[in-house]
Amino acid sequence: MRLLILFLVTLASIVISYYYIDVNVVFYIESHQINKYYILKKLSETPNLIIPILVFFVILSPFLFKKYMNHKIFQMFFSATFSVLMAAQIKDFLKYIFGRYWADTWINNNPSLIVNNVYGFQFFQKASSSFPSGHTTVTFAFCTVCILYYPKLKYLFILPMLAVCIGQIGMHYHFVSDVIAGAFLGYVVSKFLTYYLTSMQFKKLLALKYK
Repeated sequence: MRLLILFLVTLASIVISYYYIDVNVVFYIESHQINKYYILKKLSETPNLIIPILVFFVILSPFLFKKYMNHKIFQMFFSATFSVLMAAQIKDFLKYIFGRYWADTWINNNPSLIVNNVYGFQFFQKASSSFPSGHTTVTFAFCTVCILYYPKLKYLFILPMLAVCIGQIGMHYHFVSDVIAGAFLGYVVSKFLTYYLTSMQFKKLLALKYK
C-alpha cells in the first residue's frame, strides 16, 4: 500500500511538473544564468564519486568474500552494487521508451528546449533520452541502500541525494520531472533488491561459505 501511494504521488508530481513547472524552471535558470555557477556542476557530478567506489568494491570482493561477507558494510556494498546496476539498466530502458527532449543541448546536437524550442516526448527515439535522470537514479539507488543499512546516518546520505537533484536541475542537465522520476526509480529498485538480498541471498551465501 505504501509503495502504491508513493507511486501515485510520484506520478502526480511528474505530471504537474511536466505541465506547470519544468519549462518555467528552465527559463528562470537560463534568464538568471544560474547554470554558470561552478558549484552546481560539481553537485551534478555526485555519481562520479559513487561509481569508482563500487568498481573498487567489485574488484576486491572476490578476495574479501570469505572473510568479510558477514560484515554489515560488505553486505551494504554488495547490495548497493546490484541496486545501482539494476536501476541503471531499467533507467536506460525507460529512456528509450519515453525519448524525451532534453532541457539543453549536450550530446551530438541533441534537440532541446533551449536550443531548438522543442518540448515533450518522442517515444522509442534513442537520441532523445532525458527521462528519467540517470545521475539521480544512480545516486538514489546507492544512498537508499546506505540508509537502509545505517539509518542513524540517514542525514549524511540524504545530502548527496539533494546535491545531485540541485545540480542536475541547476545545470540544465534535466527537467524537474526527470529528477523526480530518477529519484523514485533509484529508491524503489534499491529498496526491493536490498530486502531480497538480506532475506534470501545472504543466507545462501552464508551456507555456501561453510560447505
